[in-house]
Amino acid sequence: MILIRNGEVFGPRALGRRDVLAGGRKILAVEKRIDPAGLPGEVEVIDAGGLAVVPGFVDGHQHFTGGGGEGGFHTRTPEMRLSMNTTNGVTTAVGVLGTDALTRSVESLYAKTQSFNAEGITAFMLTGSYWHPSPTITGSVARDLVYLQPVIGCKLALSDIRGPHIEAADLARLASDIRVAALVANKPGIITVHTGVKPEGLELILEVVGRHGLRADMFVPTHINRKNAELTVQVLELARLGAVVDATCMLSPPAADAPHLTAADFAVLADANGVFDRVAFSSDAGGSLPVWNEDRSRIVGMGIGTPASLLAELARLVNAKGIALEKALCPLTTTPARVYGLSGVKGELAPGADADILVLDPGRMTARDVLAGGTVMVRNGTLEKKGYFE
Repeated sequence: MILIRNGEVFGPRALGRRDVLAGGRKILAVEKRIDPAGLPGEVEVIDAGGLAVVPGFVDGHQHFTGGGGEGGFHTRTPEMRLSMNTTNGVTTAVGVLGTDALTRSVESLYAKTQSFNAEGITAFMLTGSYWHPSPTITGSVARDLVYLQPVIGCKLALSDIRGPHIEAADLARLASDIRVAALVANKPGIITVHTGVKPEGLELILEVVGRHGLRADMFVPTHINRKNAELTVQVLELARLGAVVDATCMLSPPAADAPHLTAADFAVLADANGVFDRVAFSSDAGGSLPVWNEDRSRIVGMGIGTPASLLAELARLVNAKGIALEKALCPLTTTPARVYGLSGVKGELAPGADADILVLDPGRMTARDVLAGGTVMVRNGTLEKKGYFE
């Protein structure tokens, strides 16, 4: 067992000074004081020293097998490593494919997802990619969802010049297939929608929700934190209808003339419109961050998304925007856990939940200690458990 003592516990609700006991991959107790001498067997004690003790982060949009490739084969970004997640507090992640489903495959994403599970974090994946019909392993999105344990939904792009160019009936048919499969498999059955820059934005989703009666909470539009008034209206409307909308985190604030908002800025906007609890943050880790020439015909540089952007946005939300830590943690914990069907298991510190725990320095906004499934991954800022090839 592991006992974390003397921490300011956020479950993410502020609980004050508490001790947290973990054993057998689960949280066993959260109490004002737990005496290790009264516990059976060996107990490892971690002294939080008054720092915040918070749930491990749930990151719903990562490119486990890398992304990019739009500037030639040499611009394909590398696979992610376990430590990229654990050192930045991510204990649960969802893997996706991106633009490139030609040199990357759903099969390789499945293998990498299971690799992360074997290495000690919790990993899920979405079948499909940008395209429609979706690339799959079993031959259909519905069968992937039913028969492949880590598959919890599908990835799709809309309003992107790279495609696909589909009609409302196509989207409604896909969503209905996923809904039936999700009921059979008892899974969330979500569609994460890469939101492109075409003027129609999320019109198609609003149409199938309005005309075909599909559930808004099936859809998780991502990359929605943009300085685009029409898109923002659509995003807020979907949130009011029950969808969780996903803001992409940034390490550094964008330039004043950039088309994007920080995730923190978008969360403040959502809060002002009464839908803060419908906002999730994700890192787009492993994905490419291309720098285009002026007419967007050629890539002139390439960055890579990182889970460190989650901590950067949390710091921004708390320190620059004045949002209380217990509230600011929700887009990284309880909200994504809810949309991925993990409420009560992930994203919270309570008896029975998985022992995914961070000792967080709220001043520096860094993860000092990280537990995933009750195993210490990071101790006193030092990586303790590495990936197989690290």
